[in-house]
Amino acid sequence: MDWSDPSAARGILGANVRRLRKAQRLSQERLAELTDLDQPHISEIEAGLVNLTLDNVQALAVALGVEPSDLLKPINRR
Repeated sequence: MDWSDPSAARGILGANVRRLRKAQRLSQERLAELTDLDQPHISEIEAGLVNLTLDNVQALAVALGVEPSDLLKPINRR
């Protein structure tokens, strides 16, 4: 993982949010309600287009039932 590339971190976070959301059978709309964000913002997060605040990372983690640091862990795809 090349942490010097900010888009890589956003991509990992977005992929983790999408994976966890789908695993819990949550729609983007429902996740938006749980986090006090709006659905288009959730879509942009999942696409890796948004530079999130720590407050929003924490809100997503709480809504998804994980630690904030879990949202930045690369997934091993072997």
